[in-house]
Amino acid sequence: MRRKKRQVTDLDRIKAVVEECQVVRIAFNGAEYPYIVPVNYGYQWNGEQLVLYVHGATEGEKISRVQADNKVAIEMDHKHALVEGGRKAEKYSYAYESVIGFGEAELLEDVDEKRMALHVLMDHAAKGVEFDEIPEGMIKRTGIIKITVDKYTMKEHAPKHMEKAGEE
Repeated sequence: MRRKKRQVTDLDRIKAVVEECQVVRIAFNGAEYPYIVPVNYGYQWNGEQLVLYVHGATEGEKISRVQADNKVAIEMDHKHALVEGGRKAEKYSYAYESVIGFGEAELLEDVDEKRMALHVLMDHAAKGVEFDEIPEGMIKRTGIIKITVDKYTMKEHAPKHMEKAGEE
């Protein structure tokens, strides 16, 4: 990371970003171009290991890309804010928090694994709302991609004057 002062290594802060974000962008490899798609997700932490779950159709671009090459990159970000610099363009900046990672994707086939992944997705998206059991037929018709994130980094930019304003 070029700007080490913006790197965040505190696992609790990284976990907070993963919890607060609702969209992850997944980059898939391709023969001619990479393919990136924003999707909702669910997640689990196994110690420091991050596992993401995304759902969709059982066929299509994401599925084809995973089948061809399971290496992916992920990105999630939030707390966006323009840092104004008045009449001085060089004083403008942008505040954010972001997590970037790399890992391997796999397609889940087992109905019980898919059910668990959909529950994890619902728990993250609906934040504690109770829901009826997902019908097995729907589970079978839903494509689930599991991403095991092998390595990740977090970066933030929160200018000092913005931190002070947020504390008041």
